[in-house]
Amino acid sequence: MDTVRKVFSGARAGQKIVANVYRPRMRPHADGARRVTLLLTHANGFHKELWEPTLQRLFAHRSGRWTIEEAIALDGYNHGDSAVANRASIAGETYVPWFLTARDILAVLSELGGGRGKRAVVGIGHSWGASSLLLAELLSPLSFAGIIATDPILYTKPTGLAEVAAITLKRRTEWASESAAREYFAGHPFFGAWDPRIRDLYAAHGLEASGPGAATRILKCRPENEAAVYRGALYASPFATNNLWRIQCPTAFLTGETSHPASPQHIADITRDMADCTHMVMPGAGHLLLHENPDGTADCCAKLLDGFAPKLLLPAANL
Repeated sequence: MDTVRKVFSGARAGQKIVANVYRPRMRPHADGARRVTLLLTHANGFHKELWEPTLQRLFAHRSGRWTIEEAIALDGYNHGDSAVANRASIAGETYVPWFLTARDILAVLSELGGGRGKRAVVGIGHSWGASSLLLAELLSPLSFAGIIATDPILYTKPTGLAEVAAITLKRRTEWASESAAREYFAGHPFFGAWDPRIRDLYAAHGLEASGPGAATRILKCRPENEAAVYRGALYASPFATNNLWRIQCPTAFLTGETSHPASPQHIADITRDMADCTHMVMPGAGHLLLHENPDGTADCCAKLLDGFAPKLLLPAANL
């Protein structure tokens, strides 16, 4: 697939949202297939490139129901390349309401423009990124033709946020070189469970030089910014959870069988009043299913897109 870097304007003046725009090198156009644009958002502490193995497999998928025109993967404003671009304005963050990232998503959709009636925009997000997509749809109904929420963080009353933030602030942030970081990730129980492709992408795109010409590498998403996002779940996550019934576009939830923050039973309970909702469980997967099994994630998304396809004829209303 071909990749082009694009910088969007965030919802707040001066804030940048860095994205990768992916396009398949060969675009099959089956008669009657719905043209789809994917908008991808990532989990807290990670970055847009981690979607690439899943996208590769989705682009290779052959369906007579839908075809992907392009996929746009975003870095949250304080993550990945967006964090590098916004470094001065995100220093010292302690609390990040998730409504801010939802507004950024809507700003990107607005800037994309021109797709109304021609192309359906389907949001696919993971964890915090999935919750942010749902919040964006709640703030501006029918901005999406469909949403696939992959293990979203949805609580009626979040607890333990201070403890999670405190653990995050203790995370290692710096390595002598990228190769040293790769060795560390490969041997660490948390990262070692990931697909090797995801681990390589995390090292290649999640780190930056600690200074001009320095070999030392440091996380682009600083622990203080990641911790601020965890604290930001306090009001936004319950708002999304309690208002899921308002979402009008077709919505699918993909959850890991052993996920702790988004157990299959929990998702089934909170989505039962949604008008158009599908729930799929990935066997053997935990919360980080995208990291552990990107190919399986792609296969599940392809099946969910098959289900969406007949419903994607209406344009996204707010593009």
